[in-house]
Amino acid sequence: MNTLETLVDDIYEAAAIPELWPGVLERLAAVARADAATILSVDRDGYGRYAATPSYELAYGDFIANGRAHANVRFGRGLELFPAAFSTDLELCSPAELAADPIYVDFVHPHGFAWTAGTAIPTPTGDLIVFDLARRMGSDPFERAAMARLDSYRPHLARAALLSHRLGLKSASNQAAALQLVGLPCAVLGRGGRVLALNQMFEDLAPRIAFTAFDGLRFDDPEVDSLVSAAIADLRYEARPVLRSIPVRSTETGSALVVHLVPIRRSAGDVFTRAEGLVVVTPVTMPEAPLTHILTGLFDLTPAEAKVARGIASGLNVESLAGTLNLSPATVRNQLNAVLSKTGTRRQAELTLLLSATRPMPEKAG
Repeated sequence: MNTLETLVDDIYEAAAIPELWPGVLERLAAVARADAATILSVDRDGYGRYAATPSYELAYGDFIANGRAHANVRFGRGLELFPAAFSTDLELCSPAELAADPIYVDFVHPHGFAWTAGTAIPTPTGDLIVFDLARRMGSDPFERAAMARLDSYRPHLARAALLSHRLGLKSASNQAAALQLVGLPCAVLGRGGRVLALNQMFEDLAPRIAFTAFDGLRFDDPEVDSLVSAAIADLRYEARPVLRSIPVRSTETGSALVVHLVPIRRSAGDVFTRAEGLVVVTPVTMPEAPLTHILTGLFDLTPAEAKVARGIASGLNVESLAGTLNLSPATVRNQLNAVLSKTGTRRQAELTLLLSATRPMPEKAG
């Protein structure tokens, strides 16, 4: 297996065994030639948990204990300027801003670090997950090429971190405990997509999700069912570019959902016995947030593709979007075709509807 595949496996192993995150973060830091890295998860009430490389433990522990009152402008700017992507501190702030930033003055610099980079991942439930990397004093600033290397791992990090966040960054001792701790509708899948276990919240999604012969799953939306079936069939083949986060439009009686397929890797199977993957469903409970910001970050889109998807969802055509992004119409069409392929849609209208997942589905004919 190549470096990409082995690190992706490490990421999904840490999804179910959060104690492995420091080692995964060490490898992720090496991808960007960083000296330290951390994962921070913050719920809607502002309560945060983190895991860090040993080199970042003192700095981040100090920040969590004493610096939470400091506003971090880089989160908001990163989400706006680099959707579904990693970004550097100098891409989000001027040198003068960084020199006066209280987080840098009080925590980054005193602990021997000079530069940071990272990405913020909003979830459909309103929580926020952040990956942060740092380089020590005397190092050069992070470069864009390093961010591009990190971006290839971001969709996997997003799904794995969502599960770890729901587990509270602590391992469950067994399958039943894990399903209870996740606090979201969750099912454990074995070979061939057979449901091995599920929690009551998943059962309560009926009739939107039903069970077929041989303990399979079926979604009442045929398009969603087709996408989920394809993702389940390829769960064991992580190198394949399979869509693993799939939106489900709201109904008259239920909110919009996002279905996540999380592969089970290596020792994660000690918790989820005989499992090949998990289906974790997150309800969209934060309608005040721009939904396209959340959903485009879940489709394994490149940063350029995410911008095209958001533009199309906002009503722009190819020509207008080309002008807005300062690209040729041909380039935008190529990126749009990639977006359509990754989201399982065939036309711009379908993509717009998919990214407007809070819009109710039409009533089925009786």
